[in-house]
Parts: sequence; structure tokens; C-alpha cells
Amino acid sequence: MPTARVRRIEPEEVAAVLTAFINTSIMARGHPLQPDDDLELAGLDSMALLKVLLFIEAEFGFWIPDEDLVQETVRSPRTLALYICRRRRQA
Repeated sequence: MPTARVRRIEPEEVAAVLTAFINTSIMARGHPLQPDDDLELAGLDSMALLKVLLFIEAEFGFWIPDEDLVQETVRSPRTLALYICRRRRQA
């Protein structure tokens, strides 16, 4: 049975997509987030993080398991992007 090949994407591309989503869907106008900004310090609460996780599931096709929801993974759009790219390579 043939398997679908997952297109390789670079962390910079993923970080840009995540940053754009957060800026358009969560952040207040005039307070844009950058890829390396700390999400918690930027004011994202648990509900905002859930929105980001749902976006990741829809956009990249997998859910981040609870055990991977640690500060090193969800600190910034870039750390999330690195995690996503690592997971996609393992798929």
C-alpha cells in the first residue's frame, strides 16, 4: 500500500506560518509577535495556546501529546516550529 509522502518544510517557514497565525488570530493589533518572542511573556494564556495547538493540528496534521507540552517546546513560535519539523521527519 503506497504511503503519502510528507513535503519537507523548514523551521523558518513553519515559524513564519505560526507567527502569522498568532498575530492575526490572537494578538492585539499593534502588538505583533516575532518568531523568537516568548509566548507566555507576550500574554498568551492557556486558551490562546489551545488555539495554536488546534491550528497546528489542522495545518500540519498531528496533535502535540501532553508529555511534549513543555516549556522547551512551546516557548516561542520558533521552538514550536523546530518541534513540528522534527515530528514530521519522524512520520
